Amino acid sequence: MEIPAVIRFSVPKNHSVCLPCGSSDSADVIWTLQDKEVLVTRRGSYMTNKDRQHYLLKPNGLCILHLDESHNGGYRCNQQLVAELQVLTGHEYVVSAGRTLLLPCRGSFKSKQRWFQQREDERREAILTKFKNGTVKPEKDGGRLSFSNNALQIQDLQLEDAGEYLCNGVLQARVTILPVHPETTARTTPSSAVMTTVAETKKINMKPEIVLLLIAVVSLGLMIIFLAAVCVLLTSMKCRRKKKYRAAATPRREDTELQPWKPSSRQKECEECETPSLQGEMIHYASLGRQNWRERPSRSPPDQSHHSVIYSSVITRPAAR
Repeated sequence: MEIPAVIRFSVPKNHSVCLPCGSSDSADVIWTLQDKEVLVTRRGSYMTNKDRQHYLLKPNGLCILHLDESHNGGYRCNQQLVAELQVLTGHEYVVSAGRTLLLPCRGSFKSKQRWFQQREDERREAILTKFKNGTVKPEKDGGRLSFSNNALQIQDLQLEDAGEYLCNGVLQARVTILPVHPETTARTTPSSAVMTTVAETKKINMKPEIVLLLIAVVSLGLMIIFLAAVCVLLTSMKCRRKKKYRAAATPRREDTELQPWKPSSRQKECEECETPSLQGEMIHYASLGRQNWRERPSRSPPDQSHHSVIYSSVITRPAAR
């Protein structure tokens, strides 16, 4: 039995899409999502349906109505992977090359649909027209454009399919096509490819917010560093002032101890003349420092200066026998 090709659909939110069951001719059908969740079953005349508002079983496949993010993933019919679904949100779509894109005509109630594509820096180009009687006329060569699932269908997306799409003059979507490398495609499972594409879409959509957040974080960090530097500078200046005040308030230690002083030869001669004949020894001391004079009624030193030299003489004599 030939294995059917997996259809990789990219469909906007709230639209509907019908998935074929492949080449299975069995009357018994089991549809599962991600090979785990059972959606719809049919065994003869007995049928089950998990959610009738979203799932409609048809003889040749399964229709998923009112798409939302919970419908992302791979769909299996009788354990055979037949389709892979990516639900698009907003109006800016990021889709990988090779997928099948569905674009419904929203905002226009005309039965005739006129589709245009406008690439960047190029003129608007008519690509497909759906007439009132249901006839579809692709106006662009290549055979990849059609009208299916009540929407413009672009199969096997290429880089040239990027741009803005308008239906009856109303902008429907801005489409960006991501190139797919062969190695990545061969090693990536369908479900992981969908999740990767969804993650890329969210990443691109959130890019302005991420940039603003990074700017705010960097600005806050610079502000904190600046405030810390100012605090360190103020603390350093305060410590220096305290040291200066302490140095000014602390009295200067001065050497006021008496030091032996040797008189000159002339002073010695005068002293020998005036000194009594008793044997003794005279020791002279000199001290450089502040005088601690006390005022007395009979004596006060004249012309006291802030610093002066104090001379003292001590005479030693042997004790009398």
